[in-house]
Amino acid sequence: MFEILKQYCEVAAPGGQERRVHKLIEENWRPYVQEGKITPVGNYVAHVGGQGPKLMLVGHGDEIGFAVKYISPEGFIFFNSGQRNPNGKPDLRGSYFTPLGQQALIIGRDNVLSGVFATQTGHILTPQQRQKTELDWNDMFIDVFLPSREAVEEAGIKVGDRIVWDVPTRQHGKYYSGKAMDNRVSLALMEALLQRLEPEKLAFDLYLGSTIQEESGLYGAQSINREVQCTYAIALDTGLSGDIPGVDPRDVSTVLGKGPILIQKDLYSYDVLLGHHIEDAAAAANIPLQYASYTVYGTDSGALLREGVAAAAITVASRYTHSPFETVHADDLDATVDLLLEVLYRPMEAE
Repeated sequence: MFEILKQYCEVAAPGGQERRVHKLIEENWRPYVQEGKITPVGNYVAHVGGQGPKLMLVGHGDEIGFAVKYISPEGFIFFNSGQRNPNGKPDLRGSYFTPLGQQALIIGRDNVLSGVFATQTGHILTPQQRQKTELDWNDMFIDVFLPSREAVEEAGIKVGDRIVWDVPTRQHGKYYSGKAMDNRVSLALMEALLQRLEPEKLAFDLYLGSTIQEESGLYGAQSINREVQCTYAIALDTGLSGDIPGVDPRDVSTVLGKGPILIQKDLYSYDVLLGHHIEDAAAAANIPLQYASYTVYGTDSGALLREGVAAAAITVASRYTHSPFETVHADDLDATVDLLLEVLYRPMEAE
């Protein structure tokens, strides 16, 4: 599983650039699906087959990113959020963590350019800068080690180009850490599922999907079901992990290594009957299942609910979400694939 996850996490594909990873899954999944395609907006949809009502497993292809907003005459690149940024500030401890000193990768039309997220540091800080407790976007920039704006432009970079963290995916025993776990985890889960799936056992007509711009507002999920017209959908995503210092278990009780998470409620209330089906599948296969009720959280299933689909959300706990060191646990990934197989092989029971 690690090698699958590493392959997808290390693709640079923030919002607007999802085709970079969707072209890869289109190629990798071709032997396992009846049909797969990238839609006009950039979603990926595949038909696996099976007998029964249509069910779609859906993840999202985008990752947290940034965008070039200005290139200085000296060749420094200023940037802002690549997602929704309601308060207009680089929230260093909130939704879109911006760690200075991390490596950066800027995605041009025909090439990429490496750099480092930077600001004034150490001896050159003025007394006023030392007293400043909040950074603005204009306090930060990317040094791409080129001497001028013209040199940056000659390297193929322009305003509006997307930026991601440029970090490797690392394995620490059963812990996997790196950028874009949210939500390349979903792509790794679906690929591992395809490798193990016995299509003749399916109790559903199975589709797989990967959406664009989930991080910006579930935009891809708002249109993906027009390609499928499914009855049921299960969003696959990274959930939250409260097993680090400073987190109250009354706020986040889900943790790494204790199994997949069935989200009962976040910004949305998910389909109860599909949730019961998932619970029954976990119990029948003796798969540990965590439950969650999150406050500041949402998945593509929220948009699918609005489209008239009975939707649920299964997630894998992750530490340090929306950072370049998101961390997941191997046991949770394996157990989630086990759970999905059991869910797909069991017919839905009427209640």
